[in-house]
Amino acid sequence: MRLSRKWRTYLLGYLLILPSFVFLIIFTYYPVVRSVWLSLFQKMAGGVTKFVGLANYEYMFGSRLFKQVMQNNLVYSLGSVIPAILLGLVFAILLNKRLKLRGAFRFSIFYPTMIPIAAASMVWIFLFSQSYGLLNKVLNLLGLSSNIDWLNTTPYAMLSIILVSIWKFAGYYMLLFLSGLQSIDESLYEAAVLEGANAWQKLRKITLPLLSPTTFFVTLMAIINSFQSVDQVYVMTRGGPYNTTNVLLYYIYQNGFVYWDTGLASSASVVLFSILLGFTFIYYFGLQHFVHYER
Repeated sequence: MRLSRKWRTYLLGYLLILPSFVFLIIFTYYPVVRSVWLSLFQKMAGGVTKFVGLANYEYMFGSRLFKQVMQNNLVYSLGSVIPAILLGLVFAILLNKRLKLRGAFRFSIFYPTMIPIAAASMVWIFLFSQSYGLLNKVLNLLGLSSNIDWLNTTPYAMLSIILVSIWKFAGYYMLLFLSGLQSIDESLYEAAVLEGANAWQKLRKITLPLLSPTTFFVTLMAIINSFQSVDQVYVMTRGGPYNTTNVLLYYIYQNGFVYWDTGLASSASVVLFSILLGFTFIYYFGLQHFVHYER
């Protein structure tokens, strides 16, 4: 039986996406389903697993540690996402102009993005050192308190993690904003100048509205990244002091690979997945009408 051209086209299309679809099932959908399944079991002595239903969730949500972890993650997300996005936007606007050494400035700001976060965190450990760290030396020169143990005292430990994250991701967001800025038609700015618009009016009436699709995407990615950050926490503080820098992904790592409590780790993974999925759904469908797309 010979297939029609239409069905041959359909079949060819499905065959072309089949490898990607197989990888998607193996590395995305199956782990999600497996995590949900494992969250219903508890690992007993001798490696025996016991079905406990929602007991892991009940224990987790009743735990003071989990509540602290969620609060820490909220503080970290707000403290790292908003400044990083604002800095990325400011850098992009400034470096979109015709300046001397513009390429060098762009590279220097984007460069931290290319450094593995674990390696960068090791460098920042020395910068935050209480005895010989550069940050305390600078504070001493300014006549301020210069004996701060940044990574072992509260609230400086969380502040240190946030500063590293801002330094790491601001350049990446700058690059995305630059891409959005360069897609705006220059004739719009020329028309605004003819109408007597100043720099602030051009920014508010042209740049920001036409940059809203990029801002929408950057904000969504930044929030997702803030819930997936674990490397700098592991390298710099190990969740301390007294779990004040313990965030959700590090909590999952601890339970899954340190305490080998796969049930609790899977339950926390399901919570993380639900938060990101729910937020993405609400953010996309709730705020989409604020985004301006050029036609």
